[in-house]
Amino acid sequence: MNRFTSALVVTGAIALGTALAPHAAAAPAPVPDGKCVISKTDRNRTIDSLMNHCTSQQILDLFGSAPLGVLPKGRQPLALLPVMHAGGGKLAPYSQARWFTRTQSNLGDALTFTTGPQGQPWVYKEYIFGRDVGAAIKLGTSAWDGKPAWTADFSADFLGVPISIHEYRQLTPNVWIARDTSAERGTRTAAKNAGGAMAIG
Repeated sequence: MNRFTSALVVTGAIALGTALAPHAAAAPAPVPDGKCVISKTDRNRTIDSLMNHCTSQQILDLFGSAPLGVLPKGRQPLALLPVMHAGGGKLAPYSQARWFTRTQSNLGDALTFTTGPQGQPWVYKEYIFGRDVGAAIKLGTSAWDGKPAWTADFSADFLGVPISIHEYRQLTPNVWIARDTSAERGTRTAAKNAGGAMAIG
């Protein structure tokens, strides 16, 4: 089993753990207060808002309203945000999304934006067990709203299956907001109603 297949196994185990978690013994479910403050000068306040105060829908709305902007450069901190789609394209409960993304964050905490083998824009996922093979970054359109977004298809990490496609937009001068979606079922609707969200920077 290579390290990328291992990532699939670990991620699957996390998902199974989510389904089997003993809810009766759990702490009170976190509820966002909706005080979704985005600061153009205070990176920490923006990240804190996205992770702890914005609702899942507010996060998606921020992605939808963010301009394309420029790409990040170098190694950037990565925070998975409490956004997760359930069956039928509906958003999963905030508490479930928060638990899942915080658990999955243990697999890695950074992306590195650099140049690829042929000098093209490139991004690597930095896992706890090492760097993945990366993906080329292209100017494309988001499955969420059809507007411009920087896109990176990490199919090479998953044996050629397009189950992790990043879409990046610049939220503030030092924070980017992104979606991690899937094109496995081959339609924009399927890709829109799958995946989660990230803050970078």
